[in-house]
Amino acid sequence: MTVATLTRKPPSVFDPTDRCRQTAAQLVEAFAVQDIDKIMGLFADASTYCDIAGDGPRGDEYVGKAEIRGAFLQGFELLGDHTYEAVSVVAEGTTAFASWVLILGRADDPSALRFDGADHFEMNEEAQVVLKKAWIKGQS
Repeated sequence: MTVATLTRKPPSVFDPTDRCRQTAAQLVEAFAVQDIDKIMGLFADASTYCDIAGDGPRGDEYVGKAEIRGAFLQGFELLGDHTYEAVSVVAEGTTAFASWVLILGRADDPSALRFDGADHFEMNEEAQVVLKKAWIKGQS
């Protein structure tokens, strides 16, 4: 006689790490081509962006998608033609970090100015950004 036993699997624990890493990578890709609709689609309605510039302890802060969108569009206009290279993204849970090199101009132009930068992202369980803090080395 054969007896079958049921093995109960433990309930899976939600781990957002991979989804949050993907969101951070998609953000850097969208910033590289200034795709504002893609960028804003990755932000939660209740979100905050802390800019690299500003007088506050976290730079200028923009709250809500409308303010954040305006800040990004203004940044695109100020930067002109730009892209990113040497991108690295890591995540743990709902926290992600992206490091990158900002290129002002074309990536194939060796005389284009380059700046090292990083972003810190806090995300919700849907892997939408609720906080983005940015840093850049060598800003004027």
